[in-house]
Amino acid sequence: SLPRGAAAPQPQTPSPHGDATSGLGRETRGGGTHGSGAAAAAAATAIRAAAEMPVDYSKFKDIEDSDEEPVWETKAGKKYRGLPPKALEALDEAAGRLKTRKCYCFFDFATDPEKLKPYAQELAQNGAAAPAGRRLGRVVVELDQAGHAPKLCENFRSLCTGERGFGVGGSKLQYKERRLDLILPRFCVQASIPNEYSCWGSYLEDEHLRIPGVSFDRPGLLAVGNHGANTNTCTFMITLHAAEHLDGFNQIIGRVVRGMEVLRIIEMLPTDRKERSFAEKNVKTWWGGKPAVDVIIEDCGEVPEEDVDLGPPPDGDVFPAHAIDWSASYDPAALLEAQEQIRDIGNRHFKEKSYLVALEKYKKAQGYLAGDQGYLEPLLRTQHLDEFGDQDVTTWMAGGMRPKDRTDVVRADLTVKLNVCQVMIALQEWQGAIAMADAVLLELVGKHSKKGLGALPNDPLTVKAFFRRARARVGLSGVKGEVTQLEEAIEDLKQALLVDPGNKEVQRELGQVQSKQRQADDVGKAVYKSMLQAHDSEGKEG
Repeated sequence: SLPRGAAAPQPQTPSPHGDATSGLGRETRGGGTHGSGAAAAAAATAIRAAAEMPVDYSKFKDIEDSDEEPVWETKAGKKYRGLPPKALEALDEAAGRLKTRKCYCFFDFATDPEKLKPYAQELAQNGAAAPAGRRLGRVVVELDQAGHAPKLCENFRSLCTGERGFGVGGSKLQYKERRLDLILPRFCVQASIPNEYSCWGSYLEDEHLRIPGVSFDRPGLLAVGNHGANTNTCTFMITLHAAEHLDGFNQIIGRVVRGMEVLRIIEMLPTDRKERSFAEKNVKTWWGGKPAVDVIIEDCGEVPEEDVDLGPPPDGDVFPAHAIDWSASYDPAALLEAQEQIRDIGNRHFKEKSYLVALEKYKKAQGYLAGDQGYLEPLLRTQHLDEFGDQDVTTWMAGGMRPKDRTDVVRADLTVKLNVCQVMIALQEWQGAIAMADAVLLELVGKHSKKGLGALPNDPLTVKAFFRRARARVGLSGVKGEVTQLEEAIEDLKQALLVDPGNKEVQRELGQVQSKQRQADDVGKAVYKSMLQAHDSEGKEG
């Protein structure tokens, strides 16, 4: 059976109780209480106030509505036959104009960080952190399929700007201040306007479900929800992963051009976990549903084309914050090449002494290798599952890695860790630098491995790890109140020379550290000698 979210291939009639909580690609019932006479009168007044709008809904003021069923299931709703021809003509003209220009819309998302505090442990288990502030960020989408689906794109644009007033059900035709209906990790997020058809006052027909070269094969696609064939409504969803099962059932109308990192934050927020969203082989089954804490579309609208900067950043880092948004299929070659370019950008920042920026780039490169959120399929984990299965138990228990297992992916990971170590040395974060070098040496050498009679791996990475750990230990020895580690630093440098005896830089550093050790020894001898003299003088006086 199709995962939830795929619209059925045959037309469906909404049930008398609506599709309140039943899935993606379908409209979700929400707030709105229109049953009382006071509410109906208020809606009628608001409708009359919008009479000067291009679309006039004042003729629907007598339509009944209730909390029990959508407006299209009421007796009056079933008699409704659509908007006047002039109103429809105006809407069609607006859709036609959209085909000839670029259109960008935005969403500003927000939530309550205080209400998220009880879910801190759940967020940590998913590899995420609770948002620090109310505002989560802005997502910008381009309606780049207006040439294939002009009506659906114009409907979405109008619902972002709110320019069409109130709808058949008495609700404001705008996404502003609406809550997200569903958060389905590794599938999509979804929002809607309850009890409304569309700006046309009726279901919108499918326009071009199968666009050549366009498919649900990546995250960040904007699509329209429906109840089945030719029943497109005010519901929209943005995909968080490839979802090819929606091809031919849901209309793609655009894509995210800025702000996927905001959607990744939202993706990890807690839900009621009543909808199974994705089964990740050999990892876990992901569950989502209604957000446990409301995620609000605080503001939305259209952005002028000249205000949307899609050019590359000054440092050339065009890569998304999360690896899945660069390659949804986790293509090893693509991810490996991407992390290498990100690391090179970090190296440039390091040479310019922009150490904190360099550190961020190195951490980003690590995310492309080891996974930057709990749900990702990192290259390292895949490789361990596929290639390291024949490793002898005594080998991996020792902690080291066999030479044949030091693949390009593993070496790239160790290189990035050594880069992070170098940045920490520059920032004088001595303890962190030592810990990072320890991690690299643990991978290369092991805890207490006796393979090869204790021989060290003949690898340049081994030399770098010992050398940088030695420099960090020298730096830590100069901190007031810290125990000196000069002797340990000398031992690290000697180990590095065992691997590369002719390394001039290591030899020079060893001479300098030995000189510092001699000076420290002389100071210690002088202090000890003065203490003995003081003791002897006190004894003579006694």
